[in-house]
Amino acid sequence: MNRRTLSKKAIRTPQFPKHELEKGLPEATIQPHAYYAQLALSHDDLSEQQADHVSFDQLLFQSVHFSNTRFHQLQLLDCRLVGCDLANAEWIGASLSRVELIDCHLTGLQWTEARFQDVVLKGCHGSFTQFALSTCKGIRFEDCDLSEANFLDIDLSGVTFVRCNLRNADLTGTKLVGVDLRGCQIDGARVGLQELKGATLDSNQALAFVRSLGIEVTAPVEHYV
Repeated sequence: MNRRTLSKKAIRTPQFPKHELEKGLPEATIQPHAYYAQLALSHDDLSEQQADHVSFDQLLFQSVHFSNTRFHQLQLLDCRLVGCDLANAEWIGASLSRVELIDCHLTGLQWTEARFQDVVLKGCHGSFTQFALSTCKGIRFEDCDLSEANFLDIDLSGVTFVRCNLRNADLTGTKLVGVDLRGCQIDGARVGLQELKGATLDSNQALAFVRSLGIEVTAPVEHYV
């Protein structure tokens, strides 16, 4: 497998049962160490709830409010979140596998020390999101605002960014081998030569990066005989 293939590996999608999902949660409050399976939630307000070691298995979330929740060691397996609000939530140490987040509000979400495998984020607003120290094995960000996001010390070699805003994002200590950043906005991103080794930039991005190092780039001098 070559380096370019790493960022193009097919991501597995959530698997749902053929029968209709049950509507709503069995109780209004998420319980610690609880296991919730094959449910559909729509417009539920779970904001500011707190619980540890909760598992969501084959759940569909539509316009659910998770803002300011504290779900440490949360597990999501085969889940889809559409139009949900996760602003300023603390999901530290979360585990996500075969999960899709579409048009979700993620501003200020803390996903530090999380584990991501086969995860797609599309059209999400994720400025100031914290991904630091997480493990990524297949994530696709598409049309996402990730400005000011924190990716500190993450191996991003299996991550795909498509038309994303990474302005002022912290990519310190990341590995970007095989990552194609063309078409993304990376102005002001905290990233160096070591992190960009093996990544692909377009000519304008490369020029801007070189100039950010204090190197002046000019047109070749023509010599006339």
